Amino acid sequence: MKSYQGAVTIDAPVDVVWDFVRNPDAIGACMPDVVEYHAQDGHHLTAKVRVGVGPVRAIFDLSAEVRELSGPRQARLAAKGGGMGSGFQLVSDMTVKPDDAQGTRLEWVAEVTVSGPLATLGGRVLDNQVKRITEQVFENIRKGVAAQSV
Repeated sequence: MKSYQGAVTIDAPVDVVWDFVRNPDAIGACMPDVVEYHAQDGHHLTAKVRVGVGPVRAIFDLSAEVRELSGPRQARLAAKGGGMGSGFQLVSDMTVKPDDAQGTRLEWVAEVTVSGPLATLGGRVLDNQVKRITEQVFENIRKGVAAQSV
């Protein structure tokens, strides 16, 4: 299991960002290399995403759940999926709070586990790709909120 963390500053009110990160339809649109996605209800979504690490290329089926946590404006995105004998699991806790300047700060911590043939690539190639994809999700959230706020 690998852990990643980061933060993005979003030029939008806290309530707008908070509503966005709890919306499975909005989160589905933020996944990198998404082929298609469907919000199942107010907490769940399914998707097909393109995954490529080194020579391995596949389309993974993914299911995800977005839930509020007990802290103020804290949510968890839990996703799992797989394809071609490989699998992954992501659990990310997000905190939405006012930024010191203007706008909103979205802080996140993500734990990602990869299994199967994809995990055998290991090392720096896999770690760099997983980190890039994880960071891209949160950058896409920033862009998605900005586009919605226009």
